[in-house]
Amino acid sequence: MCKSSTSNSHHAKAGNVLNASLLLASLLYIAVAIHFTQPGTSGVLDNDWKEDGFCIHNKEVPYWSSFDTCLYVDVFFSAVLGILYWKWMELPGMKASSDTVPMVIMSTLGHGIAHGVEAVKFRDGRYEKEKALEDVEETPSFFFLVLFCAFFWFPLLKASMHNINSFKVAMIAVAVSWGPSFLGGLKKEIGFPYVQTVINFAFHFSQLALSSKEKQQREYMMRPVVSLIPFLVSCNEALFCSSYFKSAGGHVLYDASIIISHIVFYVDCYRVSSTKLLGTKQKIM
Repeated sequence: MCKSSTSNSHHAKAGNVLNASLLLASLLYIAVAIHFTQPGTSGVLDNDWKEDGFCIHNKEVPYWSSFDTCLYVDVFFSAVLGILYWKWMELPGMKASSDTVPMVIMSTLGHGIAHGVEAVKFRDGRYEKEKALEDVEETPSFFFLVLFCAFFWFPLLKASMHNINSFKVAMIAVAVSWGPSFLGGLKKEIGFPYVQTVINFAFHFSQLALSSKEKQQREYMMRPVVSLIPFLVSCNEALFCSSYFKSAGGHVLYDASIIISHIVFYVDCYRVSSTKLLGTKQKIM
């Protein structure tokens, strides 16, 4: 966390409440998703969202489906965050927050590439073929799971659990990669809620596990504040896909909300650091 931030017990209290509340809300989200995607159940979740597990806009338009635009947006905002990182990483008080940025960028690009793969399936017809065979049990290959663990889960989890050592994060990545296969696999419409719940649980649990001194910092409060953005967007996607979410762009709004929330946090950290640095210079003068 930024050493330039002031310590305050209110930051710890607010951070504890926000992290605990969002952790519980994430568990409620996955419970609702599992229940209302069961055969014979209806209501709460939008039917268009249930059809794919995502809210997909422009499915029939080559290179402009929601999965295509997710890739474009993830690459663009990763570049924006990379530029900010290059400019600010050596500034006083920015080292700790800057240390997490490379993994955030890597996880965002990996996320975008995963959507890009699905976009290719739209264009060559595999997506609909796989959807037609979704009731046929198919276990992912070992090679696929290794790649998925290394280039999707590990970067996402490391970006979410920056205070946990890499070996432990790798073990968690292995567990969440192979876990669904041991349980018989995940239904297509549960894939996105599963990923989101694992990431949210990892992030908020690791934040709550910080020391009392670390929780005194302003950033402990701000991290869950900005994480509200993607959580609320994901709820809107599942509940209001056909109402307005799809026409507004679909799932790309969720992908954008993730990286934008990181940028908002990083900019806020820079603002606080530069304000304190300016105040110190004025006192010296």
